[in-house]
Amino acid sequence: MFAKGTTPVQDELQEAFKVARRLKLWAKRPEQMNTRILKAFLKLSDETDRKVSEAQLKQEVGEDNFDINFVQMKNIAEKNHGKVFDVNGSEVSIWPPVAAAVEEFRRTVFSK
Repeated sequence: MFAKGTTPVQDELQEAFKVARRLKLWAKRPEQMNTRILKAFLKLSDETDRKVSEAQLKQEVGEDNFDINFVQMKNIAEKNHGKVFDVNGSEVSIWPPVAAAVEEFRRTVFSK
């Protein structure tokens, strides 16, 4: 996906590193849509024991351009925001390779 000749495992590793770098920036930019989407997910997942649906997340964010931004946060691509989410059906979860970086983001943004 990134460069010719890379394996899916290499692509995932590159993506996880990219997300870890970007989350540090997102934590400093609360107005950014990707920051708002991730914070909304973390809030919803903290409030309930059940899984968070894409519809719940969209409603919580409440922005018309949610879909455009969310799609870039659930796919691996060279020019995306960074894959943060897995989506299974309508159920949204944190993509496992970035879970530790997301926890660091959570501690940073919710401790302020």
